[in-house]
Amino acid sequence: MLIKKNNSFSSSLSVLFIVFLFVTLTISINVPIQPELNVPVPKPFSLDTAFSHLLYSYATYCSPLKVVNWTCEYCSFKEINPQLKVTAILENVSTNTFGFIGYSQLNQTIVMAFRGTQMASLQNWITNLNFPKTEPYPKFPSALVHSGFLSAYQGVKSQVESGLNYTQELCPSCDRLIITGHSLGGALAILAATDVYESGLTTLPLEMYTFGSPRLGNVAFAEYFETTISKNLYRLVNDHDLVPHLPPMDLNFHHLPIEVWFNTTSVPLDYYVCNSSGEDPNCSDSLTVALNIPQHLDYLGIEKALC
Repeated sequence: MLIKKNNSFSSSLSVLFIVFLFVTLTISINVPIQPELNVPVPKPFSLDTAFSHLLYSYATYCSPLKVVNWTCEYCSFKEINPQLKVTAILENVSTNTFGFIGYSQLNQTIVMAFRGTQMASLQNWITNLNFPKTEPYPKFPSALVHSGFLSAYQGVKSQVESGLNYTQELCPSCDRLIITGHSLGGALAILAATDVYESGLTTLPLEMYTFGSPRLGNVAFAEYFETTISKNLYRLVNDHDLVPHLPPMDLNFHHLPIEVWFNTTSVPLDYYVCNSSGEDPNCSDSLTVALNIPQHLDYLGIEKALC
């Protein structure tokens, strides 16, 4: 839905994720690969930038009306622009997928954010647990992505494309595109970035921080994204958060770089910027026990439960 300018945890959760762990014998599908582009060198990790991206991500969990009017519980935090103009709502009722696009004239920035899994949402769990067979792209057999996540993105793909076009028309001076998301929203953010840059829909410099994102594809997809789409992706992992360990590497899933691992929940925040492999054995991959759900819901000391 385009918004015209001037218009108006429990143990049961742990069980669900454990089910996800064992059901994820997935049919991954292929995505087309374009010739390698001139991808800029990544910017250094910024904790201030991470805070602003997290708040945009958390805003997607608030009511759509509050998001449209930018009056949500996270919208007034000083780390983000309280004057953001929301220009498009990204929503698919059948998969319960939600997000928004907006822009800040003050910061000359376009923002796209995606909501993660809602624990009480049956539709989201179908997305996470159901892996229908999908005909692969025969010309590009190497880059594989999780078919359930791709299906969720395809449900809002046309809205993403029309919404971004519309927003770029409203803010031709905007010189940066933020794409972000928490949990499943992080996977959707990566798929959206792949879509809009691969298609040539935008040439704006991309800035991406995701939070508690699951693994999305295989090694070939991770390499494809980094060499063709963008190196400006920081993937935050909060201490013993379970979700970034799913789907498991044993099923040939591989994270995109660069992980930033917050290995404690105490203040001041302590973190490591991990290596460029996507699966640094000295970061969250070093954990083998006590993975949990509560730390999935409390990134950078900010709870997801305000909405």
